[in-house]
Amino acid sequence: MTTSKMGAEFKKATIHEAAKIAGVSIASVSRALNNKPGISEKTRKKILDICKELGYVPSTSARELTGSHKNTIAISLGPHDFYASRYLGMLWPSLSASIRNSGRNLLPVSFGEVDLEQVGGAILLGITHNDPRIETCKEMDLPYVCIGMSEGSFWVAPDDFNGGREAAQHLVGKGLTDICFVTPTNYGDGYQFRHQGYMSVMASNALPVRELRTGSDPLGEIAAYRYFIQLEKSALESYQGFVCECDETALGVIAALKDRGYSLPKDFSVVGYDDLPGISRELTTIVQDTDKIAARVASMLEQAMLGGQPVGSVVPVSLRVGKTT
Repeated sequence: MTTSKMGAEFKKATIHEAAKIAGVSIASVSRALNNKPGISEKTRKKILDICKELGYVPSTSARELTGSHKNTIAISLGPHDFYASRYLGMLWPSLSASIRNSGRNLLPVSFGEVDLEQVGGAILLGITHNDPRIETCKEMDLPYVCIGMSEGSFWVAPDDFNGGREAAQHLVGKGLTDICFVTPTNYGDGYQFRHQGYMSVMASNALPVRELRTGSDPLGEIAAYRYFIQLEKSALESYQGFVCECDETALGVIAALKDRGYSLPKDFSVVGYDDLPGISRELTTIVQDTDKIAARVASMLEQAMLGGQPVGSVVPVSLRVGKTT
C-alpha cells in the first residue's frame, strides 16, 4: 500500500489502525513505539514501518506524557463525547480533588491517540456494551475504573434503579396515572436501570408502562424538542407526566411543551435525571452525589492498581423537587 493511498484512507491515523494493519495488539504497537521488550525485532520493525507510513503521531495529550508518568491517570469520555463531557463537567471538581488527594492527577485523553503505557491507570466514562476501551485496558494490564456498571471490572455507578423509582413515584404520589418514560436511546442502551426503576413503580401501582423514544440526532435536547413539537395533540394529551432519561431530554420536552402553549406543572409534569449544572436549576430531577462517586472512584482505582479483585459500588441518589412538577 502506498503512502498516498494510506493517507487517503487514514486521514487521522491512530494506534488502533496501526495495530489492525500490522495484525498485532495495541499493546504490541505501544511496545514497539517505546522500544520495550515483549515482541520480536522483526515484529517491531514491521510495526514501526507501518506507523511511519501511516504518519501516526500521538496526540497533544500523548506528547504531554514524556517519560514514565505513573501518577497520571487517563480519563476517557467514550463514544458519546458531548454527553459525557457535560457529565464530566459536573463530576470534575470532585473527581480531580479525590484523585489529587491520592497523589495523582487527571489527564483527559482519547483512546487510540495516547500511549497508555505512560499512565498509571484509567477512568472510563460513557461505558457501552462490549466497550473496546475495557478490552484495551485488560490487554495492556492497565488498572482502570468504570463510571457505570461493567461486569468483570472495577466500577462505580449512581443508583439508577432507585433513581428511576423515585422519579416515577414522585409523579404517582401527585395523583398522576398516565406517566411516560422518555428516552433518546433504545431500551437497554446506557440507562436501562432508570427505565427498570420506572417500570417497577408503574407495575406495583397497576399502571400502564408507556415509552417514547425521541432519538438523539443531532443532540438529545434538540431531538426531544423536535419529537414533542411534532407529536399529535391527541397523543400528547393522553399523558400527564414524563420521566426523562436525562436532563437534556427533559429540557427539550419542556421547551416543546411551552412552545405549544402548555404550562408546567399545570398541564404536564416533567422529571429529569443527573442535576447537570447550569441547565437544570428549575427542573425536578434526580441528584447524584458527585463527592461520593469521586471518592469511591479514587478508592477503587487504588484497589485496581494493587491488583485487587474487581468489585462494583452503587452510590445513592436523591430527588430534588423543582418547578416542573
